[in-house]
Amino acid sequence: FRAKPRRTITPGDAIGQATPTVKPAPQTLKEQAQQKWRDILSPEKNLESRARIIHDIGHSYFQDIVDLRDNGDKLFEAPKQLIRSSKAHYLPSVSGKTLAGQKTDVIDLCRGKTTLLTVNFNKFSELHTNSFIDPFEAAFADSEDAQVVRLNIEENWAKAMVLQMCLPYLRRHTPKDRHANYLIHYGDVEGLRKSMGIANSLIGYVFLIDKELRVRWYGNGLAVMSEAQSMVMLTQRLIPNKKK
Repeated sequence: FRAKPRRTITPGDAIGQATPTVKPAPQTLKEQAQQKWRDILSPEKNLESRARIIHDIGHSYFQDIVDLRDNGDKLFEAPKQLIRSSKAHYLPSVSGKTLAGQKTDVIDLCRGKTTLLTVNFNKFSELHTNSFIDPFEAAFADSEDAQVVRLNIEENWAKAMVLQMCLPYLRRHTPKDRHANYLIHYGDVEGLRKSMGIANSLIGYVFLIDKELRVRWYGNGLAVMSEAQSMVMLTQRLIPNKKK
């Protein structure tokens, strides 16, 4: 069995969504129930559900393993320059619950600070994102304007149940000062995959988000030294009035 040709973005291209997310007004429980019933009866929503099922069947975990075997665990080397603010796209919305127990959205966690956002779908990919996190935290540990936000995604509901049972272990082995910025999402994120260039769920991804929630830089796989150096240098450009 051979892997399908990889479809990856061109390094340096703008990724994300073209316009900022506009969050809808909060719904009452009655409104939520009515909306869920409308979705059940909606032909368009049913077609979307079928499309997701077909995609999941056609793009299996096994295919990601074969892709990793044939093509390696890095899609491309990260760009050396920021995406210009006038060209940059925006971070999509992904909701979830933090290790601190707060229901929130990744855009709320990232807003107002220069953020290294890491995205993982499994334990293996944490080796990749940690290789970017370590030099980032070493460089900006004392900065009030830079932060790391971790997004842990589980799209498979059976595996999601296992992850939920493992949350006490995850909390114990994650420093408490990181709980508020560690977001867990259960469910489909096909929109995020497409807009952010996520081609294989076994690879870890990192994104440099400016305080206006624009995606200004990105990387994947294990960081090489030049990528880590570029990440730190580019982050310094985004931090306002950084003291020398």
